[in-house]
Amino acid sequence: MKDHGVFNLALENNILIVEGRGPWNEEALKISFANAKMMLQLKKRGKWGIIAIMYGEPVHTPDAAELLIEQIKYEKTHGRTATAFILTESNSPELGKRHLADLCVKADETFQFFNNVTDAETWMIPLLSD
Repeated sequence: MKDHGVFNLALENNILIVEGRGPWNEEALKISFANAKMMLQLKKRGKWGIIAIMYGEPVHTPDAAELLIEQIKYEKTHGRTATAFILTESNSPELGKRHLADLCVKADETFQFFNNVTDAETWMIPLLSD
């Protein structure tokens, strides 16, 4: 199956910035996980978080949703501490928020929604201090 959804990744200190345009399927997630793993191996061990900037509809196919939940659980055993979401250009932001919140609750992930990166970083940084 062809991947659907696009991701760009950047690592800034202990925060992985993920920019993506959905919706996403399992193949797209597998590609992004492999890329993120390579980036995170470059940083020192310790707590880290994700700021996810999502353009369009922030939804995942059912198989991608299950994969994401399992990936978050795995990453939590390797220092992942929290996720900040920024939703933009969405026709259904409240639906997207409910979908993402459901995934994070199932993965036992600390999360919050923000309107901009500055506010997301302000929330995230104290969570990452040792």
